[in-house]
Amino acid sequence: MFSASTYRPDSQPLGYFKGHAVFLATALVALHVAAMLLGVLSPQGLGEALSFAPGQLGSWGQVWRWATYAFVHQPSIGFLLEMFFLYRFGMEIEKVFGRRTLAVLYGGLVLLPPLLVSLSYGVSGGPGYFLSGTGFSHFCLFLGICLLYPGALMFCSLPWLTLKLAGSLLLGIYVLGDLASREWMSLGLLLANVVLTYVVLRRAGLSPRFAALEEAVRGALPQARAAAPSRRGSGSRGAGGGRPGKEAAARYYEPKLKPKADLAPERKAVEDVDLILEKIARSGMGSLTAAETAALQQASSRLKDTDY
Repeated sequence: MFSASTYRPDSQPLGYFKGHAVFLATALVALHVAAMLLGVLSPQGLGEALSFAPGQLGSWGQVWRWATYAFVHQPSIGFLLEMFFLYRFGMEIEKVFGRRTLAVLYGGLVLLPPLLVSLSYGVSGGPGYFLSGTGFSHFCLFLGICLLYPGALMFCSLPWLTLKLAGSLLLGIYVLGDLASREWMSLGLLLANVVLTYVVLRRAGLSPRFAALEEAVRGALPQARAAAPSRRGSGSRGAGGGRPGKEAAARYYEPKLKPKADLAPERKAVEDVDLILEKIARSGMGSLTAAETAALQQASSRLKDTDY
């Protein structure tokens, strides 16, 4: 389904268990499964002791809750799907970008929701938002693969269902569900984690996927707005009188692969002959100047001496 990654030390397994490679994604899956089994066998209050809610459950002082909330699970089909997402897509991110990138991304997906929830609680003073389980963090790993291989097929039997389309549809379902239930905090956390996923993978080497949007965001930053007048004053309007937006638009529509300039003298001779022949076709041989006649004779003799 996905292309193989090139060799890099940070993408190699942590070790081997009975001949099977153990990656960071594998260890995270094992940790989640162990936490789920522990929750099933332990007293009912364990999930509450590990969950996060600012202003409740002692979350401010009990700092472990900022991470342990993500390991509160109930055995279900949804839990199996989350573990598949973590194992399959987390391992692919680890192989392509390295173990450090997966660790940074996964840590951010876990820590960002309680940070935003705490900020919202501190600003609004409303009821704390209860965090328990990974929610859409593992879904964001799938979105990371959709960004990495947008044209790959989700299922070989469905040639129209690319990862780009599948990721867009699933993200749209999440967003519409939150809008329908008026879950604004859940929607904000989802979008924040999606943005975090893209930013982390971009810094790790992912090629741009939203170049125009990135340019608009950079242009909205204070330092970019402050530098804009100086760029406009010395830019294309002063040199050629064009509209300032043309240069920015051209950057996104220029070809990705540009042909290498051909500086061979034979090529230059062909171009000279073409220009002179065009003039002959328009105005006849009598329109040529002495210099053009000499140039035509020189170019013709040069071409005869080559195999061009």
